[in-house]
Amino acid sequence: MFMEPMKYFSIKDSLVWNNIPEDATSLDRCEQFMSYYLNNTLDEIRDIPAAELSKKYLEISEIYEKTSIPIFYPLIEIEGKLYGYVDISQMTLGEYVDLEKLCKEPQTNLAQIMAILYRPVIEHKFDTLKFKAVNSFNVASKQLTNIWDYYTLQKYNYSDSVVNTKMMELLPVSFATGALGFFLLLTSLTKPNMLAYSKANLKEKKEIMKNLKATMIKQMPKALADTGDGLLQFIIYQKLPSLTQQGINVSQISTTSSSSTGSPSKKIWHLLKEGIKNKNRILTNIK
Repeated sequence: MFMEPMKYFSIKDSLVWNNIPEDATSLDRCEQFMSYYLNNTLDEIRDIPAAELSKKYLEISEIYEKTSIPIFYPLIEIEGKLYGYVDISQMTLGEYVDLEKLCKEPQTNLAQIMAILYRPVIEHKFDTLKFKAVNSFNVASKQLTNIWDYYTLQKYNYSDSVVNTKMMELLPVSFATGALGFFLLLTSLTKPNMLAYSKANLKEKKEIMKNLKATMIKQMPKALADTGDGLLQFIIYQKLPSLTQQGINVSQISTTSSSSTGSPSKKIWHLLKEGIKNKNRILTNIK
């Protein structure tokens, strides 16, 4: 009678879940969400034995609690296609304007927001000796690599974001809220620079962008503290989530010689995470 077990809450699932009125009773919530989940009418749902339906709804509620914790991944593979998170320091005015409008109702517009923040990767340099050398040094010295310097996204176009919204509805809501949280935190750093950038000459613009990137890297530990260790997983192991119709798997970025750098030891992973925690404590104390 029931569909394949739910593995995670998608953006689409979350929108339905959160749109159920707050004053709805437990039975009302069960009835409305299961009608959506099973693609049945309310009359059809009411013909299902109550104990059976309630058990399934309880399982889904537990999945919601377990899979809705925000986590940020800079790169995601969807049906075999690589999507990258936008370099916030290089965002165009058009991207900012569209995101600002959509963020007025973030819950309703979450899928389209993701279609702007995540776009197809048209080129990456994760297989180059430069990336491997720089990244290995940074990992060993407990620093974060600015991975946005090593891939290029498809140019932003609002029409494309509208087309890609349907696909992004399938993105786990935990990925989406992590990505949105990361965006909101770091854009607070860029806004004061936008006016100065628009009035600056070419030399001054280069300096502004250089300083902005440095500031964002320094603030990255705070963003990581709030959005999980998805970025760390990529920086250290070049691992990323791969979404298909069958669910979520762990993938690894394609490289020409992944053995040249080797896998960092658990000790380095621990040291890097501890280094970030310590930096975050320092930033917190400064505030």
